[in-house]
Amino acid sequence: MNNKNKSFSKEYEDTLEIYRKLHLNGTELDSAKNTFDGKSLKFFFQPIKQVIDLTKSNSIIDFGCGKAKYYFEEIAVKNNSYINVTNYWNIEDVYLYDPGVTDFSKYPTKKADGVICIDVVEHIPENDAISFIEELFKLANKFVFIVIACYPAKKILPDGRNVHLCIKSANDWKKIINDIRPKFSNISPYVICATERKQFVAVS
Repeated sequence: MNNKNKSFSKEYEDTLEIYRKLHLNGTELDSAKNTFDGKSLKFFFQPIKQVIDLTKSNSIIDFGCGKAKYYFEEIAVKNNSYINVTNYWNIEDVYLYDPGVTDFSKYPTKKADGVICIDVVEHIPENDAISFIEELFKLANKFVFIVIACYPAKKILPDGRNVHLCIKSANDWKKIINDIRPKFSNISPYVICATERKQFVAVS
């Protein structure tokens, strides 16, 4: 969530600090190890590979990667095993970024062909969400692949707020993406909304 754009709100920065603590300490529902560990990526192994292949991309930034579990453990796709998800994608140049995780907290210093951002946008304070999405576009040479949940989460922040701070309908997100697209006409957006858990609709 942290980046070089200084226009983000105090709520954004305060929320980021809460997430750092959750990564270290866990939540009522999950241990620290399993809290925001990147598990949502598993639903999109294949669609992301399709986009990588279609755009002939050679580099990826996973922006908001969490603990990035699938980059460090074996995965299976269609009964085939792979060392990790980058092995399946056939991509060697991958940059993992998440300011809540010390090992991945350095902001990207260069663009990548593709930027993926899975189940992150809904955690951003509403007033910062559009600027956050634009930041993803700015880091991409060819495409962005964004997944956004449109429903309340089970997890609650220590201050009582739902962890999904920015809940909008799929149609709302479609309009937002359509408004952003003209600023980045060379970037192909692949945006998926989860209208319910494990129920997805493409909006771009």
